[in-house]
Amino acid sequence: MSSYTATSTYPWQKELEQYRTLAAEAGPAPADGWNRERKLALVQQIVNAYTKVQDMNGAIIDPYSGTERYYSTPAYAMAAAVLVDAGHMELLDSASAALSQSIDAVVNGSAPDNHPDFFPVLMMRAYMLLAPHQPEQAAIWAEALQTIHPESDYVFTMSKMNNANRMINWNAIMISGEYLRWSEQLASEDTAWMDRYLEAYHLPRFTGLGLYQDGPLDRPNCPFSYDIATRYHLEVMLDAGYEGKVADALREKMRHGAFSSLLMLSPLGEIPPRGRSSQHQWNEAAAAYVCSVHAKLALQAGDSVIAGAFARAANRCFEAVERWLMPDGRLKIVRNEYVPEKRHGYEIYTNHTCYNLWTAAALAHACLCDPEEDMTPSYLPSEIGNRVLRADGWFETILSSVPGQQIVLHTALNDPYTIPGLVRIQQAGLPGLIGPSAASHMQAGFTEFAEGVVRPLSYCPAWKTNDGVWHSLAEGIPSGSDYDRDAGIHPASGGGSIVYKLELHGAERVEMQADHTLHETVTVADVNSSAGENIFEQAMRENAEHARINTAGNAFEITWTGPLPGIQSISTRYVQRADELTVTYEFEGEIEAVGALIPLMFCDGEEQAVITQTEKSVRTVYRGAYVESTVQDAGAVIQLDQQEVASRNGLLKQARMEVYGAQQLTFTVRLGQN
Repeated sequence: MSSYTATSTYPWQKELEQYRTLAAEAGPAPADGWNRERKLALVQQIVNAYTKVQDMNGAIIDPYSGTERYYSTPAYAMAAAVLVDAGHMELLDSASAALSQSIDAVVNGSAPDNHPDFFPVLMMRAYMLLAPHQPEQAAIWAEALQTIHPESDYVFTMSKMNNANRMINWNAIMISGEYLRWSEQLASEDTAWMDRYLEAYHLPRFTGLGLYQDGPLDRPNCPFSYDIATRYHLEVMLDAGYEGKVADALREKMRHGAFSSLLMLSPLGEIPPRGRSSQHQWNEAAAAYVCSVHAKLALQAGDSVIAGAFARAANRCFEAVERWLMPDGRLKIVRNEYVPEKRHGYEIYTNHTCYNLWTAAALAHACLCDPEEDMTPSYLPSEIGNRVLRADGWFETILSSVPGQQIVLHTALNDPYTIPGLVRIQQAGLPGLIGPSAASHMQAGFTEFAEGVVRPLSYCPAWKTNDGVWHSLAEGIPSGSDYDRDAGIHPASGGGSIVYKLELHGAERVEMQADHTLHETVTVADVNSSAGENIFEQAMRENAEHARINTAGNAFEITWTGPLPGIQSISTRYVQRADELTVTYEFEGEIEAVGALIPLMFCDGEEQAVITQTEKSVRTVYRGAYVESTVQDAGAVIQLDQQEVASRNGLLKQARMEVYGAQQLTFTVRLGQN
């Protein structure tokens, strides 16, 4: 069998190959009900919802602000064009009108909200699909498209900004569309100018894992959303045939990034939360395209196992989006149930119409890459085996998964927008928000909330100093400068650090001493644990009787050091098994009490959870499932705070486990059907 794999320099090469072996031994995963027809039907529902608000000029009018916003119109044109290409000829005139409006906006310098950089890939794909159906109109479009001058007509160019730090995702997105314009022979310049941008400003942003670090080059703020969005657009460029100066280097980065996305995808098909635009539906729509492209590439390479994994990952991303479809065909564009008018969990730039249609366009792009052949699905990494992964660069995220469950931790100590601690638990078969799905914030940053207070809350250590004041790790450390939501905080500011220790079966000991931003200390030892069988594992066994599935747990430690009030360090140990997560905090310092903050899902904007408390545990019941945290220490008490904390997913409440006169605390977390 041929192999579609990463190069030897890929940091997670060992984990990737271990997963490949498990997936091959497990055999085919059960069918998930997704095919190209169902995917196109999802796109069609979104498009049809916005056909109703198209004006006589072809523009899509946002019903909440009464005007055309951002890149809604070219996104509509592109998604509708894919549907036309699939036989929905009733959308031809509507798609064509939207494309004409979009081209005019770029040519005339009138792109709504000054966002022309997002137009070219959308309008060029629409042009390529619609031109065969309307050759006379296509000639008019082509004539207009030939008049575009990238350096003057777009915003994020060196001619406009003369600032390397500003050559971020906008510039890469623009270049991908401009390559399509060149490939259609509608541009006078060759690809040399694109090569210069890619080589000087974009390739240096990629980590060894192939993750794109968005933000200023000297302190990228690294949202996972803009990693996946940028890679999505560069994949479009490569898939369209780009063979410029940096094509080989770019292909390697894209392949590494795709494997990283596959390994990091949750059992529910969601990418990790981190930074701005987190948990917007377009995150998973972009991931669906990336996974679809690499399913096709792996299939072409003859690697049926990896092709099946990417295909299943793309399907799971579609499912993650479809879950939030409203009855009228629109999406709840952020993962909560608040009505759009409330803008809860929206960023200041989030627009309901634009992000519905951009999501539809990315999903439509994924439909174009959907392999024509029947493909045998493989289990996802989050469905089979155990692994702990630490993201490189400035992403400061650790992901740990056992079959059917994934936890996500953030390690940054000085970022008030991405607070430290365990921020997500997701488990197959349970509501995505129950874990909960993301932490709150120290500062709102870009995010708007309809209700709830803004304060830091994650699963994290807490302690009471001798002056009677409670502190928590989620509060982080002062960076020494004001928080700039655009630029972020330099990850080394403030003086904090971590040491990371990973425990795995049968591997050798490796140690590296470093700070919390770039490196890690790795200690390898045996984990003597057994795991109970959950419903998800049972289903996998029934569908793959001959699979050899490793059911032992994961274990790893993080030691956090100051400057933290009243203490020198906190050691945190996580043991994750299929049926239980055990967390131990050990504190070094003269303090009055130790504690653990427990975030509790309370309300998603529509349904409230039921929170109950006993002497030793606190339990949340939400949408037919539960999560229960139980303190193991004698003499412990639990304080339940009634204050409602704002989260992107709705409202959280906080419980604090407390043990006086001790230096250590242990608790367990269990999730299941109620």
